[in-house]
Amino acid sequence: MYTPYVRFNNPQTQLDSSAKNALGSVYSPPPGVYSNVSGVSTPVFSTTAGSSTAGFGAPSVFKYVYFYDASALTGTMQNAPAPVYWIDESFTTITGNAADAYYTTGGACVAGYLMPNTTALGTSNTGAQWYAQLSQSYVWIQTAGFLSQAYAPTIQTSAGQGNYIYGATTGSWASIVNTSVANSSRVLGIQWTAIASSLCDVLVGGYTTFWGS
Repeated sequence: MYTPYVRFNNPQTQLDSSAKNALGSVYSPPPGVYSNVSGVSTPVFSTTAGSSTAGFGAPSVFKYVYFYDASALTGTMQNAPAPVYWIDESFTTITGNAADAYYTTGGACVAGYLMPNTTALGTSNTGAQWYAQLSQSYVWIQTAGFLSQAYAPTIQTSAGQGNYIYGATTGSWASIVNTSVANSSRVLGIQWTAIASSLCDVLVGGYTTFWGS
């Protein structure tokens, strides 16, 4: 079940040096409370079918996890939510490096999209400095629902829009888009819009009718 009470702020800027929630907590804000476009928790409620607000009827689902870097703080945080991978069987610890996943066959350990990013966090630090703060912090990842302006797939083997995004076996923040899913892979989502400036909208979790697992 979803965790009923969580300490949830803007998931794109929440970097907790100590855990504020139980690891593995799952939370989905009410529709309109969190805007993927602006990253600001401003309630925008609608009772009109066909609302022009992108993703309004596909609410985000988040999981609270711990970020770990086996490469001794040598990475750089991206400017948009980016793919991350599970590194153990607890499903509570993630890494941005696909090669550090629990196992790398087919990218099957893909976990979701890391929400903190340099665009939301601002320019007070460099990408490397933000990454140093990110490492060994507690954060939210998105595991389902509509995600606007995510870090685009790093490998293109098809036209992109409307196709599967799945995990890579190597690379930082890496994912692959294709018309079919590679053997042993786990679907990260569906590329919903064309790539522009290395970003695209994603329907995280794919074409399933339930985005909770």
